[in-house]
Amino acid sequence: MAKKMTSKNEKEQEAEIDVILIVKGAGEQAEDDHLNIFLRGFWPAIKSLDKSATLTQLTTGFEDYPPSPHNSDGKAHKHVTEIRARHQFEEKVGKGIQERQTSRRLWLKESYWEAETLPSGALGNLSREWSMASFVFANMLRNAVFTRNTNWLKDQRTKKNFVFQRGKTPGTRFWDYFGYYFSYLLLFVLALLPFINILSTVTWFNEALQNILADEIFNLPGFNGLLFVICTGAVWAIAPALEHSVMSYQYAKYRKLKSLPVLPNWALLALIFFLVSEPLAYLRFVLILLALQTSLVIARGLLWRFRTYANSDVDIAEYYSYEEDGRKLMGKVDEVFLTRLFFTPLIYRYLIFITLPIGFIGALLVSLLKWTKFLGGIGASLDKALNVMLVGYMDDVVNYAMDPAQSNRVRSAVINDIVYFYNKPGVKRIHVVAHSQGTPISYEALFHFLDKKYQDKIFTYTTIGSVLSYYHHARGVLDPVYYERFPVSVSTKQNFPKGFKWLNFWNFSDPITEFYGLDEYTYFEQAPPLDEKFARGTASPTNIRTKTSLENHGEYWNNLEKFTTPLAKRTLGELRPKEWNPDIGEKGGRFSDKGTDTRKKSADIAPTWWQRYRHHLAVVALWLFLLIGAFFAIRWLIALPVVHLVSDYFERLYRNALGVFQFYFPPEDATRPQQLDALWSQILDGSLVMIGVWLFVDWISQLGRTFGLIVKK
Repeated sequence: MAKKMTSKNEKEQEAEIDVILIVKGAGEQAEDDHLNIFLRGFWPAIKSLDKSATLTQLTTGFEDYPPSPHNSDGKAHKHVTEIRARHQFEEKVGKGIQERQTSRRLWLKESYWEAETLPSGALGNLSREWSMASFVFANMLRNAVFTRNTNWLKDQRTKKNFVFQRGKTPGTRFWDYFGYYFSYLLLFVLALLPFINILSTVTWFNEALQNILADEIFNLPGFNGLLFVICTGAVWAIAPALEHSVMSYQYAKYRKLKSLPVLPNWALLALIFFLVSEPLAYLRFVLILLALQTSLVIARGLLWRFRTYANSDVDIAEYYSYEEDGRKLMGKVDEVFLTRLFFTPLIYRYLIFITLPIGFIGALLVSLLKWTKFLGGIGASLDKALNVMLVGYMDDVVNYAMDPAQSNRVRSAVINDIVYFYNKPGVKRIHVVAHSQGTPISYEALFHFLDKKYQDKIFTYTTIGSVLSYYHHARGVLDPVYYERFPVSVSTKQNFPKGFKWLNFWNFSDPITEFYGLDEYTYFEQAPPLDEKFARGTASPTNIRTKTSLENHGEYWNNLEKFTTPLAKRTLGELRPKEWNPDIGEKGGRFSDKGTDTRKKSADIAPTWWQRYRHHLAVVALWLFLLIGAFFAIRWLIALPVVHLVSDYFERLYRNALGVFQFYFPPEDATRPQQLDALWSQILDGSLVMIGVWLFVDWISQLGRTFGLIVKK
């Protein structure tokens, strides 16, 4: 039975003021659009806690609110939405339970940064997105197969009387060089995988090779297109593997790196070439990848409740502490590569990598259609649709990621709002709610650019549908001069209040989160062997998985159970809403809300091999079962009479349409150019030659850069 300890003075005291700043995602929206979306879910949550709560708009007292410096007309919404509400709850105090009642004035304001962005073109956005996507895919593949966070490294770092030599441990192992080489070779094969099964049999490819290569090579015993592609990849992988190895070595030794290797543009040209030459095979492969990703998400979702851990895959890492140059640092050990390969966003990022050439083809076709008079109207309509995706959304992403000037302006808009409300009389706490593209903006603003003296009022940071994981993995190509963009916040000392909390929300149906939580941003301030207990950092996120929904990326706004109701409770004074306490699984690695683990021995925090991998093995087994089941189900459906009726209808429709076309344009029509096939064959030959020359020049350039780095060293 809770003991009521609410004092008369507490009931009569004036309501405290909390500010909720909403940082919008990508896309062109009017000011306060996202504030209205947020209110649709947040206001019902408030009313569920206090039926007498009020909602008003304050238009006075905010005349000094500064408009964006790049706002074209110098106007801004100089008002806030105010919610007045009370909240009664129970909290644990010592060994007893105390009943509290709080009263709050909540000021809601959208931190509108749209005016700080500059428009850009569709093709330019696609080019920059290709740089990010190819870099992330290439390096994720290498990290997934050959992780550098190994038990060997942990043993070296934690060994007594061991002096860590930067650039030598790790960085010079033969296994690392082999890992780089094998990963780039695998990447080369994956780039051509949609066509690898037809390269040895398709007529035009073999004819093109025969026209391009010398007869002595083409007529070698056992020679075919597939063998030629694999051998080409084996030679090509040497240059990027050497360059990446040397550059990683130098970065580990000197902490200076001007650039990182990225997948060359000849690979993009090759994908576009294969898309144009074999569109059906290309699209079929995209659908296969989509089916693999969907079935994997379903398998993980069905077995998620049986995990040892509740909310993310961060349990796979084993954390430890070590000393280097008189400083205490934190390290972690990843799991073995076979399980990491399955439980990374590998398939999803591969899917993005493969589909980007379709965007390039679409943009070029739209430009061609707009140029023609007959199809200009269709081209204009398609251009509008493409602009919504490639300009309205993608330019916000790539410009913030790769344009330092624009990222500074956008980030400053959020920082200025925080500083404004921080200095506003009566404001006690600030809560930041960031969605999608707003998460990297607010993350950099809060943890790395906001003056530390303004952090002590930042009480809650919630990220929903975050794209931070992608930005973290793409940080090597974000700026002309490499530096650690989007580092884990442990890299700088923070000044947040004692009750600060970072909550990250994700779900299995949200492709923007890549179906995972922000595991990369989990860090520890304490860990054995230097520390007796484990302790998570203050600004380490707590991942919370929400329900799977067809709304996917927009599901969070109206999620009363996991998001808006507990957020309403927290802004009204309840520090630890029960909805934000992760479900306790079985023994192994579950941390308390205070960020510390109650167990002392490192053996207690590290699960056994079976505890760690049994869930992963079960998901892989269920995944294969779903794929096999789907295969036989499709074959069974095809045999059904109803399906035959549908397929027969389309087959008859195709035959009739073909008959009409041939009636007006008979195959033997003399007006048809007889050299059309020969011309197309020559175009294919020339394209292959251009790709091959580009590949060779890039290969020589990488070897030259590598040699230059070795000489400078």
